[in-house]
Amino acid sequence: MSQKVAEPPKPSDFVIRTVRRDELENLIEVYRSGYEGLEEYAETDEEDIRDYLEWLYEGDPNGFLVAEIEGKLVGFISVHADWWDRRYQRRTAEFHELVIKKEWQSKGIGKALMMAGLDYARAQGCEYASLWVGEGNMKARKWYRRLGFEELGKGWGVWVRMVKKLEANL
Repeated sequence: MSQKVAEPPKPSDFVIRTVRRDELENLIEVYRSGYEGLEEYAETDEEDIRDYLEWLYEGDPNGFLVAEIEGKLVGFISVHADWWDRRYQRRTAEFHELVIKKEWQSKGIGKALMMAGLDYARAQGCEYASLWVGEGNMKARKWYRRLGFEELGKGWGVWVRMVKKLEANL
């Protein structure tokens, strides 16, 4: 009698939802995994990561979304929908983080989180979405450009500013 081997979950099996404060601790592992090889752009001390996640949550808890597969958190996005961009003197939806666990990258989860974040920004009445991306993170810069973000230049050390004009939901 042969035993059937369970297949790993597919990306289509994931759920996107708002994070709960009591889950922030579980996102430390997600954050570390997602920044593997890009540590120059990340917090590396566990306490600093914990404080950063708490700051993200406090900034806009409704814009802090997670991707979950079979009860496990595999990615997250943090959007502050009422952010004031001092450099460009306008309100924007600031995308602070988009992080996917290493083994779940390039499977559509990041795009689904980004689309959910953009929908959230539009629902809050934002006309622009903005983010900072590491200047050496060419894969992410190219990906954001494909999603309609434009690079506005370098600033804040090793960071590149990217902005997207949001179209109203139809």
